[in-house]
Amino acid sequence: MVDHSQLTEAEYLAQYNVQDFDAPLCTVDIVPFRFHDHRLQVLTCLRHQHPAKEQWALPGGYIDINQDNDLDTTAQRKLAAKIGTEAPYLEQVQTVGNQQRDPRGWSITVVYYALFPGSAANQTLLSDTRWLTLQGNTVGQPLAFDHNQLISVALERLQNKVQYTSLPVYLLPECFTLADISDVFLAILGKTPPMRSIRNRFLNEDLLEDSGEKRYGSNRPATLYRLKKTAAAQFYNRLYHTTQ
Repeated sequence: MVDHSQLTEAEYLAQYNVQDFDAPLCTVDIVPFRFHDHRLQVLTCLRHQHPAKEQWALPGGYIDINQDNDLDTTAQRKLAAKIGTEAPYLEQVQTVGNQQRDPRGWSITVVYYALFPGSAANQTLLSDTRWLTLQGNTVGQPLAFDHNQLISVALERLQNKVQYTSLPVYLLPECFTLADISDVFLAILGKTPPMRSIRNRFLNEDLLEDSGEKRYGSNRPATLYRLKKTAAAQFYNRLYHTTQ
């Protein structure tokens, strides 16, 4: 046996073989959210291979070590393959790993959630993908592996994050009203902050701009805003102490 302590780092790396060690399955799974018809929905994909063949699952898959520079790249690549576009907002949630979650063996997955405006996420949807409406903290039907639990974890992160950031606007179409932002809060949290709080948070010079258009209805015309091209996610004081 080689005494590695006597080798230089270059010599050690030259003879190192990663396949000398057992390694778990390692994947990325993404929970893509969209706001559609006043409800929050999650994108699912039909699996065509074992295990869990013909079951619905979250988009995701293996890391391509020759193509992906990092985990974010893997997640965006998997999303683009299913939706035809990368996510305007993507965030890593947590890493899950154990012996039970995949029948093929010890498995680790890095969980992300992604936010899509309903209009953009409708354009190039494949026949083996569909949006499922959230019912409580899951989609109301069995999914492959532990994917219902992953949805719950991602939703909890989103419920917390919208309370102190500008993330609701990433779920809206290009032009939207302040009332639309209120509707997003309702879909995610089951309640809405006062309109004055929404105005104070979102009508700042670094985030939104007036589109110059109005939405006409039974009440007074509502101003349509849009996200500035240079806008970054904003942070505020938390709205509520809990998500309940």
